[in-house]
Amino acid sequence: MTLRELHKGQSATILKVGGEGALRQHFLDMGMIPGTQVTLQKYAPLGDPMELRIHGYELTLRLADAEKIEVRTLSNSPLKGENIDSSPFKGEVGRGSGAGTESHPGFGEEGRYHDEDAFHPISSAKKGPLTFALVGNQNSGKTTLFNQLTGSKQHVGNFPGVTIDRKDGIIKGHPEATVTDLPGIYSLSPYTSEEVISRRFILENKPSGIINIVDATNIERNLYLTMQLMELGIPMVLALNMMDEVRSN
Repeated sequence: MTLRELHKGQSATILKVGGEGALRQHFLDMGMIPGTQVTLQKYAPLGDPMELRIHGYELTLRLADAEKIEVRTLSNSPLKGENIDSSPFKGEVGRGSGAGTESHPGFGEEGRYHDEDAFHPISSAKKGPLTFALVGNQNSGKTTLFNQLTGSKQHVGNFPGVTIDRKDGIIKGHPEATVTDLPGIYSLSPYTSEEVISRRFILENKPSGIINIVDATNIERNLYLTMQLMELGIPMVLALNMMDEVRSN
């Protein structure tokens, strides 16, 4: 059966991801990987698209795209009309058999951020202003941070697709530094026109540094893009957002 055939509240395991070229890659970038469990949360008022829960976050998918993904329902999946258990996870992390412990390295504590002999800080003689790119998945909080850094009042929302074009601003108190708010992306292999804007800026404009905004409640979803950004060799700061929700859960 396909993902489109699921009823509300049903869970299934992804067996095969169809589609071709950029569309199939887009599915994989969003976490639609064979072997992954997915749950249908609800349909839009008009029946399209559908909202799914996968890797601990909500993903919206068009019905036409859902037809391209083959799944197998789970035996303990709720039947149509049943409520979905949305209670927070109460288990313990790192308590499984064979789990080891390791001391925290303490990087960045006491004012020491890196080994000067191993790294090369940005030269103060660099011509032109410093440029920073705000990069991250959709709805991760990039625009909120952009407004805080620049004093701007760009529109923010708790749904994907709020930012559809890049926005530039001068960081408050630092006239030599410019920060750019980019549309959300799941990887550097773009599918939508907004994702193309972000990819082109990162690869062609080569910012002085990247501020990678990560939703701390869905870290796994963000790691694929994070690894791709690290491989570019551009200095990067990992900014964890939603930490208040992590602490409360």
